[in-house]
Amino acid sequence: MKEIIVVSDTHYNNEPLKEIVNRFPSALAYLHLGDSQVSEKELFPFISVKGNNDYLIENEDRLLTIRGYVIYMTHGHKMYLSRENMLYKAKQKQCDIFLFGHTHRPFYEVIEGIHFINPGSASFSRSAVGETFAVITLLDDGNIDVSFETI
Repeated sequence: MKEIIVVSDTHYNNEPLKEIVNRFPSALAYLHLGDSQVSEKELFPFISVKGNNDYLIENEDRLLTIRGYVIYMTHGHKMYLSRENMLYKAKQKQCDIFLFGHTHRPFYEVIEGIHFINPGSASFSRSAVGETFAVITLLDDGNIDVSFETI
């Protein structure tokens, strides 16, 4: 599969992560955008960044390259999550995909060719949709498909 699984804001309720891995066992990567409130070792196989409620995770942000796509990961709480701030940071990091959490609401928009994705919250949604995570599918034609799955 060519899927990247993205979650955020599980706040100690990391049980949904097991279900997500079982649903997508062949994903290219599992990414957690912070506020897990556990250590990164406990999140394995998820790669994580530090959220505003994390004390056991070191990385404030990460820059990964997966199948040629440059992916920037942040929780987002220090950016005030304005489009201008996120676009500035995305251009600074020269990323194709900008991942952020913090709001507990799913979001997807392409701005100036950059994919901005918030997976929502896998445990404590603030959205009428419910608990969600994002699935980024890297298509053979070079395009990206983004969908939101519910827990």
